Amino acid sequence: MHLWQLDLVGGIPLADGRECKMVTGIDDHSRFIVIAAVVAVPSGRAVCAAFTAAMHRYGVPFEVLSDNGKQFTGRHNRPQPVEVMFEKVCRENGILQRLTKPRSPTTTGKIERWHKTLHAGRG
Repeated sequence: MHLWQLDLVGGIPLADGRECKMVTGIDDHSRFIVIAAVVAVPSGRAVCAAFTAAMHRYGVPFEVLSDNGKQFTGRHNRPQPVEVMFEKVCRENGILQRLTKPRSPTTTGKIERWHKTLHAGRG
């Protein structure tokens, strides 16, 4: 539980035919899924709620790794960067936040591979 990889994945079917998204997280070492939360809207608030619930259940990781999605970072906001809710949660819990380089999904390959398994199980 040292490093968690976090992401959002879409295409999760609901019983009524609609699709939703899921906040996902995996422990980098054990490959244990720490977050698998279906969300109606993939907002920063929904991501933080899922992340906070996982920390209450499994403990606070030393660091997290995510892509540069707007739910995870405000560093690319223009005209100036801002701290988003997820960054604040990390800062307040002493968590080192790491971001992938833009357009480099293999950096978070463990969670991406789990997404592939998740989608394969739908058939």
